[in-house]
Amino acid sequence: MTAAAYIHADGGRYSPELRLLRYIDRFGVEAVMGRKTLYAHEIRRMIHAENVAGAYYERNRGNAADWVKDNPEMNKLLFEAQKIAEREDAA
Repeated sequence: MTAAAYIHADGGRYSPELRLLRYIDRFGVEAVMGRKTLYAHEIRRMIHAENVAGAYYERNRGNAADWVKDNPEMNKLLFEAQKIAEREDAA
């Protein structure tokens, strides 16, 4: 999930979690999932993917060095996502 969100933000294939979140936002949980609620693990995966993609976009919007200094935890998240994405790409 982390790698897919990073790859998506970097201009690659679309993240399944971000796609699902987009559909749920547009059509509602029941229409997309066939049930009235989301499971906790689904929510966590979508939030995590959204955080990875959002951090990627924020970092690249302005001065990346300043962003890294001001956002060490999000930078760590991005660094880990990038490492996973690179490993998956090499496989």
